[in-house]
Amino acid sequence: MKKTILLLTVLVIPAILSAQMEGGAFNLTGGGYSTSIVTDYQCLGINPANLGWTRNDNRWNIGFIESAGAIYSEPLDKSGIFHDLFNESINLTYTEKQQAAKEFTDKRLMASADVTWFGLSFQHEKIGGFAFSIREHGMWNSILNDKGASFLFLGYNDPYFDSIPRPVEKGDTVGYSTNPQLASAVYKGSEATFLWYRDFNLGFGRIIIDKPDFKWYAGIDFRYIIAYAGAMYHLSDDGALDGFSALSPLFEVKYNTPTPSAISGKGMKKVGTGWGIDVAVSFLIKDKARIGLSLCDIGQINYKGNVYYGRDVPVWRIESGGIDNYNIFAQGQLIVADNPPGDSSMWVGLASKRYSLPMNFRGGASYRIISNVEVGLDFYVPINKVVPGHYDRLIFGLGCHYLPAPWVDLSLGVVSGGQFGTNMPFGVTFKPLNKTTTWEVGIATRDLITLFNSKNPTISGAFGFLRFSFGSKKTS
Repeated sequence: MKKTILLLTVLVIPAILSAQMEGGAFNLTGGGYSTSIVTDYQCLGINPANLGWTRNDNRWNIGFIESAGAIYSEPLDKSGIFHDLFNESINLTYTEKQQAAKEFTDKRLMASADVTWFGLSFQHEKIGGFAFSIREHGMWNSILNDKGASFLFLGYNDPYFDSIPRPVEKGDTVGYSTNPQLASAVYKGSEATFLWYRDFNLGFGRIIIDKPDFKWYAGIDFRYIIAYAGAMYHLSDDGALDGFSALSPLFEVKYNTPTPSAISGKGMKKVGTGWGIDVAVSFLIKDKARIGLSLCDIGQINYKGNVYYGRDVPVWRIESGGIDNYNIFAQGQLIVADNPPGDSSMWVGLASKRYSLPMNFRGGASYRIISNVEVGLDFYVPINKVVPGHYDRLIFGLGCHYLPAPWVDLSLGVVSGGQFGTNMPFGVTFKPLNKTTTWEVGIATRDLITLFNSKNPTISGAFGFLRFSFGSKKTS
């Protein structure tokens, strides 16, 4: 049987998150800006030039299991995310399925995750700074048009399949369309993208110009990428279809069309490898103002496992009566429809497929008003927009850090753009001190507004408790 699959499954990594600009650094999540101030191993993937300086008097920084992120939902309110989205015990009635289809039509659902399993940095006042990290990153972003949402919840009960559903082989019930249309027409306005990988990142940064009132830093990092999932369904402005899938056996998505890159076995197995580079510069002006500029995610992933490429074929019949609950993440293939006999399959197996990383430009500035108050702003500009894991729009943030005592950091900000509305992040980080070592522990949310408003919520969290700084450094 030849399949046309609109949406694929997604793995929501423990610690559900959406790390927009701070890359999962829990102690910066609540402030709304990071490019100019993030340093040590946390600056890898954001601004490696900041390895040339440190915000404390320690040469070494080490951390484990730092997590941050969110789910942003337009179709479900706050209560729906907590009680319905992952609840497979719900059994929707036909009327409730019709209502669910309306709620999901032209509505965006986003989820992404960043977990730094391990980070280590060494920063020297003359040599510069070196850092290494192991990080997990995942991102899901989808929006369905009216047919995509209706097929998802109603299946062959949607009027598009205008023949009478009837049982076929193995007792399956199938609905047919007597006037099948091309997938690009049926699903126009729908998009889905999914990316999940682990990277091993090594970076270096140092001071280039050192004047009393002006300092210039530069840095670069390189990373090796192991991909576990990449998928995309995108329709360009001229109606051309760009469909792609490379998923680990963990996701249990099956295609009846063979592929020369098939992976045997079960569980989490890599489907591709790649590389990435980030380059950056930073400036310190009169020991008050910092400016950071970086070009990130220069690179690519070459997918070589379970690789399929999509073609534009008519949507003819469907075997599903629709899902019975809101847990689309556990539904596997989700929307599955066949093309008519004699037409080539939409999904064609490939030996490999290469996609660029979602390259982006970051900029930011911060200013220390007094010794314990700092304000700043950030922006994130997507460059590669039609690749797995991309944002379509600019993200802008501004905020403030306030230290009421040397051992506590309070942060508050505003972040907007990137197709997820306007959020108000807030965070608190504690820094128990002694003469030689600093221990950081903190929590943050990406949206205080969600606590008081149930519509279009961003359910988020950032957490870290195993971050340490030690070893004296002559200058800060």
